[in-house]
Parts: sequence; C-alpha cells; structure tokens
Amino acid sequence: MRHRAAVFVRDGKNVLLFHRTKNGEEYYAVPGGGVEPGETPEQAAVRELKEETSLDIVLGEKLGELEMDNNYQYFYIAKSWSGTPELGGEELEKQSPTNIYQLEWVPIEYLRDVDLRNGARAMLEKIR
Repeated sequence: MRHRAAVFVRDGKNVLLFHRTKNGEEYYAVPGGGVEPGETPEQAAVRELKEETSLDIVLGEKLGELEMDNNYQYFYIAKSWSGTPELGGEELEKQSPTNIYQLEWVPIEYLRDVDLRNGARAMLEKIR
C-alpha cells in the first residue's frame, strides 16, 4: 500500500493546486507525494511541498485520512508558508507537451466546480 501526504496551502481565499493536463485530460491535484521509509506523513508533507512548489511551510492540522485505490492519503493544511510558488522536483522533470504541471491559485469558492483528484474533494468542507 502506498502512503501519500498532501497539503492545502491557502492564500486568503485561494488554494494552491496543480492544474494538470495529462494525455489531453485536465484535472487538479493537491501538492504532495509519497511517504518514504522511515519518514512520518508530516515530514513527507513538508518535504514534498518544498520539492514540488519551492515553498517553506509550517504544517498545520491534519484534515483527515482516506484510503482509496490501494493508497492511503493524509491531508493537511499549511499553518503558514513563505516563498514564491515555483514548480520543482519530479513534476518539473516529468514536464512534457503531453504531461503538464502548472501551479495555480484557485479560489476556494470554485473548488467544487473543478475535477479535483486523489480524494481531495472529501476534504473541501474542512478548508473553508
């Protein structure tokens, strides 16, 4: 079973998400990634956000956990953050014309209208 930690980063009334286009399909995902051996989900959340977005975060509360498709997801909210969001890590390396990662500030009020993946939709009520 794969364990993944994801973090909602807020900027006022917006949330930082990946706007993905993969093989012509468009959707959104919360930044985060796999928990490595010997690492806690909290440590993975902080590390993954730094790698993927270049942001330094102070992790806030755990919003919840969810098991789906043989994956275990941990969702957190950033208590605070600093830096300028900039794509990095594997997401930058995997970037291609058919596999696009874009960091995008999405207004919280529009989150119900976007195709939000990896179980994140279940956490929306908790980030308002």
